Amino acid sequence: MKLPKRSSLNLSNRLSFLHTRSKSTEVTTLPTKPAKSAKPGDLPIYRAKGKKVTAEELRDLRDLIRTRYALDVEIWNLRHVKAFNRQKVHDKMRRADAALAKIERTVLSMDHIEFFEDPADYRKLQDIKVRVLEGGKRHWAVHPPWQELPYGQRSLYN
Repeated sequence: MKLPKRSSLNLSNRLSFLHTRSKSTEVTTLPTKPAKSAKPGDLPIYRAKGKKVTAEELRDLRDLIRTRYALDVEIWNLRHVKAFNRQKVHDKMRRADAALAKIERTVLSMDHIEFFEDPADYRKLQDIKVRVLEGGKRHWAVHPPWQELPYGQRSLYN
């Protein structure tokens, strides 16, 4: 598409040009099978009736919680970074938010007494669930660390 001379572009012509250029003729389809690179836990977990929670799943949950905490500490330590260096922080923020979402999905997928051999283990999961789902976790995409607090507000937490 050839652009008209700059002088002949008024506001309506500019907007129509942008609108026609942004249209795509390709049809995007969703894959029917998950990609091979998708890791277990990135997708919602289906647990068949009678299938128990394994020690490996609990270790993975523990490691994921530790990873989220480490990312939170790194992000907070980088809160004074200048705008031109924020891309690295944005990547850590994205990873931390994804880790929190995965933690929540994992805890919710394990939330049934049938999935545990010992009722005491299920009660421990209930304690973890309360802590994970209660407010107070920072969603970095919504509240970046360099965002200033409005006057009189003490916290950005939900």
